[in-house]
Amino acid sequence: MTVKDAANTRMITGWLIKKFIDPQATFSFMPKETDPDTIKNGTPFHFPGGEFSTHDGKITYQRFIEKYQLIEKNPPALAEVVRIYHGSNQAWRTAIDKPEISIKDALPPDAPTESGGLLLALVGIRLAEKDDNERLRKAYVIFDALYDGIMARTAAAAKAKVPA
Repeated sequence: MTVKDAANTRMITGWLIKKFIDPQATFSFMPKETDPDTIKNGTPFHFPGGEFSTHDGKITYQRFIEKYQLIEKNPPALAEVVRIYHGSNQAWRTAIDKPEISIKDALPPDAPTESGGLLLALVGIRLAEKDDNERLRKAYVIFDALYDGIMARTAAAAKAKVPA
């Protein structure tokens, strides 16, 4: 269960859950005002005051990463995806609220180069797609491609360093 009108944080959180925690997970969307303590079926996330929400300097997706030790239990490619996402996340509000500002100018100076492309893709999903499940599905394709690309490049780089 998560908040209706899925945006970037719910997109990556949904992907993390499906990819690394529970591939059979399904998502339902509720009003933001829903008390997470009243949700009995499923794990609520991104509801104000819930265990898996943004508070105390951590964002919803970071709470899942920490609780399930996702960085420690998975290939380094996941940490790279998270780093790229974090750069895009820092510019999310600007990209949504001020479309006259370029994606490049919205990003923090230390954001990975790939953060701009990810930000643009997620903004596009958010603005073009109204159905929350479709938003998540499309975001999964983006995150899977990013993860797979990093995995493939890492493998190719390792292979290139091995003498034949």
